Amino acid sequence: MSKKLTSRDKLLDVTFEEVYRFGYCGAGTATILKKAGVPRGSMYHHFPSKKAMVIAMIEERLIPKIRDFFEFKIKKSSTGLELVNEVMGKLSKNKMLVTHGCPLHRLMFEMDALDSDIALLCSAEFEHLSENLQKILLFGMRDGSIREMDAKNLAEFIISSTWGILSKPAVCSSEEQFLRDS
Repeated sequence: MSKKLTSRDKLLDVTFEEVYRFGYCGAGTATILKKAGVPRGSMYHHFPSKKAMVIAMIEERLIPKIRDFFEFKIKKSSTGLELVNEVMGKLSKNKMLVTHGCPLHRLMFEMDALDSDIALLCSAEFEHLSENLQKILLFGMRDGSIREMDAKNLAEFIISSTWGILSKPAVCSSEEQFLRDS
């Protein structure tokens, strides 16, 4: 039996979808409320503003999804290079990600000039991803599958390059194209 979603959960789920597809500025509160089937008063019961709702969405929806997309975990039975390739393969199979790009990347760049609170929250998650990838790269350098170099710079390059590939227009995006480019 599935658990009934609360108004708050519905708002966060729809906010994630709307912000992902249309950005912070393009995600209208009225549309979010209508799609969630939640009255305006309910929204203000849970969140004092659209910004507060988006921050909660980032913390409770976006960050967990990003950590699932970019899951860098050391497995002793694999080399560092195999682990990086495994994550890229997993990313390529996520239709929303390949079609619409990385939601963290999109929001981070949109909000950089608009709202420092949201931009800093997104930036902190980028740092978290980078640190996790650095661990895999160092593991690969130790096992000899990855050439010795600055792991921090390489991790940031890989994530930024992946985001760039994922930012292609939908007509140029596919699982096969992502794997060729990455």
